[in-house]
Amino acid sequence: MDEQDGSAGPAGSRVRRRVRRSVAIGLVVAVWVGGVVVAGAAAGSPASATGTSSGTVAASSVRAAGTAGATVAASSARAAATAGTSTAPRLAVTKVTAHSTVTSTRTRVTTALTVKNTSSVRKPALDAWLYLAAGSGKYTLGRVAVRSLAPGASTTVRSTRTAPSRAPAGKYTVLACTGAYTATGCRSSIATVPTARTPRARPETGLMLDVARAYYPVQLLEQYVDLLADHGGRFLHLHLTDDQNVGIESDVLGQTLADADLHDGVWTSRVTGRPFLSVAQARTVADHANQRGIAIVPEVDTPGHMAAAFALLEARHGAQWVDRIRAGESELDTTAPAAAALAASLYAEVEQTFPSSTAVHIGGDEWGGDVSANGRVAWMNAVAADLGDREVWAWNDGIDRAAIARLDPRIRVTYWSFDGDTEDPAERRERRQRRAKASDLYAAGTNLLNYDSYYLYEVPTDLDEADSAYTVADLRANWSLRSWDGDSGARLAGPMSGAAVAVWGEDLAAPPSGALLRWTAPHVIAMIETANR
Repeated sequence: MDEQDGSAGPAGSRVRRRVRRSVAIGLVVAVWVGGVVVAGAAAGSPASATGTSSGTVAASSVRAAGTAGATVAASSARAAATAGTSTAPRLAVTKVTAHSTVTSTRTRVTTALTVKNTSSVRKPALDAWLYLAAGSGKYTLGRVAVRSLAPGASTTVRSTRTAPSRAPAGKYTVLACTGAYTATGCRSSIATVPTARTPRARPETGLMLDVARAYYPVQLLEQYVDLLADHGGRFLHLHLTDDQNVGIESDVLGQTLADADLHDGVWTSRVTGRPFLSVAQARTVADHANQRGIAIVPEVDTPGHMAAAFALLEARHGAQWVDRIRAGESELDTTAPAAAALAASLYAEVEQTFPSSTAVHIGGDEWGGDVSANGRVAWMNAVAADLGDREVWAWNDGIDRAAIARLDPRIRVTYWSFDGDTEDPAERRERRQRRAKASDLYAAGTNLLNYDSYYLYEVPTDLDEADSAYTVADLRANWSLRSWDGDSGARLAGPMSGAAVAVWGEDLAAPPSGALLRWTAPHVIAMIETANR
């Protein structure tokens, strides 16, 4: 990762720069090696986990495969998904027509896509994504499902979608894209469609819990769901993986119940010695959240923060196997086809574990200097293509200003820090020169969620009540959905679409319990109420 000074990071160690305290966390250095990934190239003809090439399969077969043996299918689906810039068989959008219907409350955009299988083999079904585009701004309309087509066959797919309220009124072309997003891989409508200004959508507010480093019992997770539901929250973001632990059962990684010990309802891995949620426990929480109207957003962080995953994989396959997919102590080698295949199978598995979740967080934080700006965005775009019909979230610090135009517009960015909260002045200047500001992303149409590390992060230790009270008062007085650069006073032209309080677990003096819930609740409630002002 690029947080080489040991300062802040959404999934790594953090430094809270509040007046009331200074929390210094240990150094974790992760240096990336290898070449640049380009969209579709690193995964256009991927090998399976055993190093053999595999044929093209449907993306749906990936989502059905939740075991390590599914890596071949996952790798093949990645090839299909990223075929837009490779020689693999593809479905190409050959024509886009669109018109809009405008009312005082919304704009409805109706599209017709002509899609052709330009290859000599049958191409499996996939999802095409639609965007409104004007100048450098792109706003996601949604997806349409395209059925499997025989060689040379064409089909026309029609859909009607509501233009997002954050898109300014104006005239837009409609972009239709298949596979991994590239600016040249999309087809644009010839005619433009007018949109009108519509009322602001209700903010999407929620909470992130670090269930990798800290074990949250099912009952406590359900209580957090209730907290959100009772106060108008919308989602619970579960940070499932990190260097210290994989917090969820995973056949892909070899963290199975057969290789774990059960004590008082808690499963503990015999490899890592750390507790984790079983699939059954995770689904119990998800079912409760569904009943209360709270969306679960699971996060599997790649390509970094993989140290615990590597330990599990070494126990199952040996160090030599793992060496083929890693670029350092805790990073996947983004140039290795088997690494792309592993990532694809991990996301397929999390989709199976949380089948009702419509969004998946892919991490993408704390990159090393040897992966280019375009390479980082290409990895995120390829992973998004693997996820097909799911909404995709990612951290902001992998996105440089120079690469914004290459970022898939469907990716929602959880913006936590402009400079990673580094304490090194030179590094701070360098990051601020190249990284995308929230205002840059906002201008490009990116759907932003506010995770401001100054106002919305917690790294609790002894649960000091005065600390909690200060946080709440500071937030109510100074924060809004337009805030984006800590306590600098920087404001966006308009609000982000939502926000979350993030509770990180590396410094907890005691395991998560009702005391932690009571300590964090005022912060969560204050954020929700302030966001809705």
